[in-house]
Amino acid sequence: MGELVQPLTDPSLAALSEVFDPAGLANHLRGVSPDRWDGGGFEEVRVLRVLKHHARKRCALEIGLRTQNVWHSLIGKVYRNDRLDVFQAMKGIQRAGFGPQDEFSIPEALAYLPSLRLLLQEKVDGPVAKEIFKTKDERIRAVAAERCALWLARFHTLAPKAGPVSCPSDYITSKTMRRYSLKIAKLVGRHAEKARQLLHRLEDAASSLSAVEMRAGHASYTPRQIILAEGRTVVFDWDGFDVADPARDVARFLAALRRLALGWLGSARAMDRTVEVFLNTYLAAGPPEAKTNLRFFAAATYLNLAKHTLCRPGPHKHEKHHIAEAVLDEGLRVLEPEATP
Repeated sequence: MGELVQPLTDPSLAALSEVFDPAGLANHLRGVSPDRWDGGGFEEVRVLRVLKHHARKRCALEIGLRTQNVWHSLIGKVYRNDRLDVFQAMKGIQRAGFGPQDEFSIPEALAYLPSLRLLLQEKVDGPVAKEIFKTKDERIRAVAAERCALWLARFHTLAPKAGPVSCPSDYITSKTMRRYSLKIAKLVGRHAEKARQLLHRLEDAASSLSAVEMRAGHASYTPRQIILAEGRTVVFDWDGFDVADPARDVARFLAALRRLALGWLGSARAMDRTVEVFLNTYLAAGPPEAKTNLRFFAAATYLNLAKHTLCRPGPHKHEKHHIAEAVLDEGLRVLEPEATP
């Protein structure tokens, strides 16, 4: 397994020091799902690599566990706050037909250790959908889009409702969208007018949203959170699970495809056919009400994307401004009558 990983320090995640200590982590894992480890015990455990660290919030790690001289990999997430709710939500989703044996599934939730605020889950091998969508082969992209759409349609149809309720009006009344537009204006004035215009149109659109049946929500459903394994489509990252208008998850996926097309292929419309396959597949298999408020949620997502593009480290300043302007234009476009998301 090579050298030990250098421990990561984050004062807000005090348990990290113990997770990075092989002996300390082993003590915590004794007795956790012992039947899973080839007959009841393991010989060694260690952190293999840091996957993603959100300072002062959480840290995702790959953890190696050795039984009978064979290494097994798990994914661990250390949280700042107690997140037993995530473990319980994942268990509920698995029982609804998204277990490791199912074609459409989530990573198996293995254990939650309250003392470390550590969630342990199955490591699923396979390409992340984002990498598949980067290909210029339209046929390959279409197959991936169909799998992602079928997963989401099944989830919205079958998954239990759990977690906080996210109302469409929250996008405006919570002042989140207003903060986004003000942030854009502060960072780069030349996009401020488009951001303000989009915000005003979202406020107008919010007043005429239709009431629909709320469904189980993922909240971050994009090609980054989907593994297209052999014979199995797996969606991970359940920290934001909630109950919401199903259009929210659909819109975020479509906007993510447009953003990926813009950055990778040079135009937000370069994956129009892929977007069409995803949307048509979802609407044929999922709840029909997801189409009702779709353009509102798509436009709100584009405003969010513009803010994140400008705030996060990434491309050169000129490129970031170009991308932000393009996604603001998409937000304005989708609110036009008869526009497609």
